[in-house]
Amino acid sequence: MKRAPSLSSLVPRHWRKPDLGFFWQLIIAFSLITALTGGGMFVAGRVAFTRLESIVRDRFSPARLWADRLASTYDRQGSWEQVDALIDDYPCGSAWGPWDEDWQVDYALAASDGVIVSASDEERLGQSLRRWETKLATPIVANGQRVGFLFLSPFIRLEHGPLSVAEHALRSFLTAGVIIGAGSLIVGLILSRGMSRPLIDLTKATRAVAAGDLDARVPVRHQGEVRELTVAFNAMTEELARADELRRSMTADVAHELRTPLSVIQGKLEGVLDGVYPATPDHLEPILEETKVLTHLVEDLRLLALAEAGQLDLERRAIDVGDLLQDAHVNFGPQAADRGVTLVLDVPSELPSVMADWRRIAQVLGNLLTNALRHTPQGGCVTLSAMPGVGTVEVTVADTGVGIPPGDLPYIFERFWRGERSRSRMGGGTGLGLAIARQLVEMHGGTIRVTSTPGEGSRFRFTLPTI
Repeated sequence: MKRAPSLSSLVPRHWRKPDLGFFWQLIIAFSLITALTGGGMFVAGRVAFTRLESIVRDRFSPARLWADRLASTYDRQGSWEQVDALIDDYPCGSAWGPWDEDWQVDYALAASDGVIVSASDEERLGQSLRRWETKLATPIVANGQRVGFLFLSPFIRLEHGPLSVAEHALRSFLTAGVIIGAGSLIVGLILSRGMSRPLIDLTKATRAVAAGDLDARVPVRHQGEVRELTVAFNAMTEELARADELRRSMTADVAHELRTPLSVIQGKLEGVLDGVYPATPDHLEPILEETKVLTHLVEDLRLLALAEAGQLDLERRAIDVGDLLQDAHVNFGPQAADRGVTLVLDVPSELPSVMADWRRIAQVLGNLLTNALRHTPQGGCVTLSAMPGVGTVEVTVADTGVGIPPGDLPYIFERFWRGERSRSRMGGGTGLGLAIARQLVEMHGGTIRVTSTPGEGSRFRFTLPTI
């Protein structure tokens, strides 16, 4: 059945969310926070220093105005006497300029020699201006001569105490910085939450799996490496669940396979011991046959366990695949004739040699030929062939039997798989042959696969690397 297209596939590619990796998500997040913080601080700095510039401009404008006014006063009086009265009579009620009423500016008026003749702090009268105050003071010039200095303190006195102009601007700057920092922190928390959410989900799912919940899955909602990690985790949990199910099934299958021969052995032996059956070959032979079945099952399980663990020793040597197939054709010819099935050998004259264990590959062929002959009706045909590939030799066992239902193909190489749901041995063995064949082929560095059409037959292929 054709699969319906997903919603994401219907969205134009240029409209889709870009597939950004976790590295680039971090870069973008840090860049955004840095840009927000830096840009905000820049704006706050501009505002603060604009304010500072305005304050300084407002301060020095009245300083120049009062310096000119004081120069006129000195020109009229010829001295600095009664200059305090002029300062106190400023019409706006503020000492030195059109500032807010809460602002008061400390000042010092000095004569040409630097001695203070008037000041907001009376204790400084008669003292000299400090060197740095002289540099910041505004010269007072009358008739082309410097007659004094007007110094306005860089400290503005507010109601709550003295504050420098720079401190006032810095306080505004820091206030804006705190607001911007808080905004950046909120943005950072939001971005961090978005990036850490999938990791939190993965952690919860991992703990659930560790606790035995193999159905735990993580929603795939993100892009980049996080998406790949989520998909890999979900695939891992699915494989774990499948392995756990196989383990449970294997336990049940082993118990099932052991139950029948053990029941036969127990029944026959109890009958002999109770005198129901005489200890004759006719009654002892079934017991021997069932012990052989048990021995074969145990050997197959041991071989499969060793192969899956990679502990099965292989006696590799250069072998001719044509000779191997010819030997299998001779060995299985009588069995095919007894079933009324034609066994065909189709091997090219020259095939490259492969490095393999003759006995193990012969075992793979034996398992495949046994299954093919078992499921091919009388008058059918089983073909054993080989052909060279790119660095490999491909061996094929094809039959014209009943075929395999499509729903069974994914499980054909699983342990204890058999087409008979009743688990009867009337049509097959233990169900380990194909699982062993797959493990042996993969241990040689090859692959094995199957194609089948119900009612027409099956075709098993496996490859072996050439020398």
